Amino acid sequence: MMRLYISKFFVLTVLATCSIFACAQEKFVDYGPAKSLLEVELNALAGGSTVTQNYKKIYSRIQEQNVNMGNSWGLGAKAVFGIRDFFGIGTAANFFWNQYNIDMAVVGADNTSMSAVFVNNRNFTFNVPVFVSFRFNVAHSVRWNVDGGFYYSFGFAGRQKQKIYRAEINAIDELVPEIQTVSTDYYHSPRTLFNVFNRGDIGIHFASSLNLGPHLSIGFQTQFGLKNAARSNGVDNPSVHNYTLHGIIGYRF
Repeated sequence: MMRLYISKFFVLTVLATCSIFACAQEKFVDYGPAKSLLEVELNALAGGSTVTQNYKKIYSRIQEQNVNMGNSWGLGAKAVFGIRDFFGIGTAANFFWNQYNIDMAVVGADNTSMSAVFVNNRNFTFNVPVFVSFRFNVAHSVRWNVDGGFYYSFGFAGRQKQKIYRAEINAIDELVPEIQTVSTDYYHSPRTLFNVFNRGDIGIHFASSLNLGPHLSIGFQTQFGLKNAARSNGVDNPSVHNYTLHGIIGYRF
């Protein structure tokens, strides 16, 4: 019985797919000349940003740690130069506002103190991807775009806020609580927790979108930094890499 259901599902999927292609007025892959030499699009982006890191691995005093993705918002423009109808080369210029936060529990070297650390990060970046774009004609007035390449990002502003709740047992066995708050620039600041952050970043860019009708575009993009965003201090070598994921809605001219 299960095999019968699977067979029916497979047949229906094939028929639905064939019906979509049958309704298409153009070839799914058109090797002819591009219909437009230059396609320009304005985009609004919304999603999340975070980092991958190895803090817990290199700092043994960290007992528990969470890195939480925060909101990320962006505005930008995209341009694709048509080489053929199915293939183009593109670039974009985007401004992003990114956020993420870290919370952790840190134990002192002699186990007489415990700290709960909360770190909120935000940064503003200018982001330029360069990519190849493959275009497929799915149906009438519907085109599927798949973009892959690399990006360069420059962080021009940002802020880090640290709140540290510390409790320590003193020499006469009294528990002494302490709260410390630090606010500093995100980039190139010696006061940021664990490491100084570099402004420049280079990484992988991937995006996919659907063009619906003459103007609307919807899709998503993801970027992962290949460059270490943390500056080494010569003693510890933290490894921090930026990661973002965005949904996109665009207007094509």
